[in-house]
Amino acid sequence: MDQAYEALVNQLRAALGALLQGKFSAIGATLIAYGVFVALRAVSFLVTDREKVRRVEAEIRSWEERRRKAVEARDTRLYERVLREKSRVDRLKRELEAERLKASVATLVAWVAFFKVLWDAVGSLPVVDVPLPWGYARATFAAWFVANSFWAGAILDRAARGLAALAERRAR
Repeated sequence: MDQAYEALVNQLRAALGALLQGKFSAIGATLIAYGVFVALRAVSFLVTDREKVRRVEAEIRSWEERRRKAVEARDTRLYERVLREKSRVDRLKRELEAERLKASVATLVAWVAFFKVLWDAVGSLPVVDVPLPWGYARATFAAWFVANSFWAGAILDRAARGLAALAERRAR
């Protein structure tokens, strides 16, 4: 097992080494980091039961809307009927949170695995000059990967929503 892992790390080091050297090393490191985060989104996508999440979210929204209407109408009888379903809705909310937690745990495990392999392969390789008030500092791939992880998810989510909206507009 140890030899197989070492072989994987060495092959990865050889493959990524060319991308992480020279003038465009920051671009190469960023592309690698975002490629990893696309893979992490795929893990989350595969682990989540999206149909169940959509169904549960729709049921919860429907119940909350009925409760809101009962409060606005000041109809105590209707409000009591709606409140009888509260335990079922609370159970649905717990199921929804469990589904989201399952995706989060799978993504975290995959992130740690990717980070470990990349750390061993190219983690200490300096790839980008970071501007600081007193000059420039050379950041390693590992530091650049962690820095990108703070905003990569949000950027990828926005890009996915934009692509989905574009595809929907073109389908009309």
